[in-house]
Amino acid sequence: MGPRAVIPSIQPGRRGYGPRHARFTVAEFHRLCDQLPERRFELIDGEVLEVIAKGSRHTAVVHRLARALTPLLASPHDGESLLCGHELRIEAPLDLGEHQEPEPDLAVVTARSDAWLEAHPTAADTLLVIEVADASLAYDLDTKLRLYQQAGIANYWVVDVREPMAFFLLQGKSDASLLAALREPVEALVAELRG
Repeated sequence: MGPRAVIPSIQPGRRGYGPRHARFTVAEFHRLCDQLPERRFELIDGEVLEVIAKGSRHTAVVHRLARALTPLLASPHDGESLLCGHELRIEAPLDLGEHQEPEPDLAVVTARSDAWLEAHPTAADTLLVIEVADASLAYDLDTKLRLYQQAGIANYWVVDVREPMAFFLLQGKSDASLLAALREPVEALVAELRG
């Protein structure tokens, strides 16, 4: 995701060390989003960040990855779906705690019969998060890595579209064949972008 702008918030003092941002909870964040439905936000470390418009390269890579990963979720592999019970979410929120509701570019989550109508997936529901970085590489490799790691996301990858490269940062799940199947189209797209 691209750089974000911090929405102004109350600046209470902190033990005499000057002002700091008030931390929003997810409930407060949802009330703010209800008041501004035409704008897109995410909640990171209690700060409300506006999602900045994405460039064409970023958008194209997100959609190409989605097209490449979707068949792995639906098509049979050796008699059964390789990722049976999972679905791909694109730029959709994850509920990662009281002060965290990021919108990763792509997330492979546990499928539910209600298609997540009543809740957002949590870290326990999330197999893999992929961020596509254009201008946000440092942010994705630092802030987002820390956020996902602290939340307990087991697998986190970043695809850099400027200097085409994939970073496989968190690889905590033991199902090597499943993750290898997901990793293959990511590596193929990066190789094509380097072309």
